[in-house]
Amino acid sequence: MAKKETVKLTPEGLQLVTVLDYGSIAEMNGFYQKEVFFTAGFEGEKSYLYQALGNLGAYARDYDFDKDISLVIIGNGILESYKNGNPQSFIPELEEKLNMNSSPYRRMKFISEDQLTWYLENRIKLTEDEQLAGLIKKYRESKKKCSSGNLFS
Repeated sequence: MAKKETVKLTPEGLQLVTVLDYGSIAEMNGFYQKEVFFTAGFEGEKSYLYQALGNLGAYARDYDFDKDISLVIIGNGILESYKNGNPQSFIPELEEKLNMNSSPYRRMKFISEDQLTWYLENRIKLTEDEQLAGLIKKYRESKKKCSSGNLFS
């Protein structure tokens, strides 16, 4: 019998996965008809990003982390906390789900909050989508309002 392959998440490994998956968003046909999950730890108000992705045809949510998710967007706060040795509850939950037998969670893509905003800003440059530009501007403004390091959940 073959030895079961297990996943052990590290801050560096998770960062690497987000970089690699960011590069494959175009291959995924962007966000159209994708189930997108937002973790906690965002630096701004996620509702603007929900609306932006909804306008691109995605279904965004921050509850019910289940096997139907195509893309997970990890808040900068989660990544920073993990890098500093304090994994948030999402990290052990993700590791547990990745290690399930025949885990459907292994097919998910992962990107960071910053990578999502970079993608959307590049899309705005290409398409000149004023509505999307307005939503990203509001998101950036909400990040500035976030005082003393408090993150949006």
